[in-house]
Amino acid sequence: MKFSIITLTKNNCHTLERALLSLIDQTYKDYEHIIVDADSTDCTPRIINKYSRFISTLLRDAGRGIYAALNTGISASTGQVIGLLHADDFFADQKTLEQVAHLFDQGADIVYGDVLFVLPDGKIWRYWRSGQFDKRKLRYGWMPPHTTMFVRKQLFDRYGLYREDMQIAADYDMVLRLLTKDVKVSYLPQVVTVMSAGGESNRSLRNIWVKMKEDRRAARDNGFNGWMTVMFKNLRKLGQLRSFAHLPRLK
Repeated sequence: MKFSIITLTKNNCHTLERALLSLIDQTYKDYEHIIVDADSTDCTPRIINKYSRFISTLLRDAGRGIYAALNTGISASTGQVIGLLHADDFFADQKTLEQVAHLFDQGADIVYGDVLFVLPDGKIWRYWRSGQFDKRKLRYGWMPPHTTMFVRKQLFDRYGLYREDMQIAADYDMVLRLLTKDVKVSYLPQVVTVMSAGGESNRSLRNIWVKMKEDRRAARDNGFNGWMTVMFKNLRKLGQLRSFAHLPRLK
């Protein structure tokens, strides 16, 4: 089982090395690492060069958006399973790929897990505990964390790549498109990825509104009631916000 791990970068000088090391330190070694860089102008190219011997493919894709860059990475991949590791995220455990590979060996088509969101000072801000998959929950806004999803490449061949006509919610569209099909989905009940808090969808009120409209379109295009599903999707986030003051800060 060969993984293709795709990392998108754009001026991620202060977090990219942490992401790279979390992949390099994996106990499971049968993977290729594809980096798609959007013409970074900070020290990101220096970090990439420092770890170049661990990078299988370096691509440039500037100006076309996040989902076009993801599609570029998927199209260049040679592994049986596609996984994402964004430049400001990192794998939570050295055995993550090993544990995910075990579930694919048992016949999974898609594997996902939990995710932690952390603030720049390392304080845990949000814990997205996914729970077991049930297709009926999709109607009520449930989805797994996109960044924790590992997907057999043949599913992209069969059902298509990310929509490039969406700015923010093509990941939600992809989740619905895949999970409404007849696929075997496995849940790894542990934190798979640690993410930096914040993201493209939350950077402004405009982006929040665009995301809501695109979420509605994704829901409707995949056979669900648009606004109702989006409302439940947003309400689910409230249960992920809680006090983690008793936990140590992540470094």
